[in-house]
Amino acid sequence: MPEFNALIYDVPEPGIARITLNKPNMANAQDTALLYELNEAFDHAAHDDDIRVIILAANGKHFSAGHDLSETDGHGAMRTHQTVAPVCGFGCAGAEAQMAREEEIYLGFSDRWRNIPKPTIAAVQGKCIAGG
Repeated sequence: MPEFNALIYDVPEPGIARITLNKPNMANAQDTALLYELNEAFDHAAHDDDIRVIILAANGKHFSAGHDLSETDGHGAMRTHQTVAPVCGFGCAGAEAQMAREEEIYLGFSDRWRNIPKPTIAAVQGKCIAGG
């Protein structure tokens, strides 16, 4: 099983994978690292034949404050991850790199997660803002 820093992956009951956002001190704001971990956790659950249902939850008062606006160099953070979207431009400067990043971590991941072939439940509490 993969190791995670910004979330917890567990199997509370046979057949159920629970992915829990675990940055309660930041209202589970989504930075690049968290989004790549979330993608890896969803992939793990989707490919595990013993898992029939996926629950996405969050620790803390709020489910998610949305995008982490304090992340100023998302491009640098992306260089440490294997990209998954069929786009190019990550190594470019300026707007082209920004658009490649947006395509990858916001549009690309959302499409992948929406199309997971297993029932997925979001256990939302408190606020769920913007990209949250």
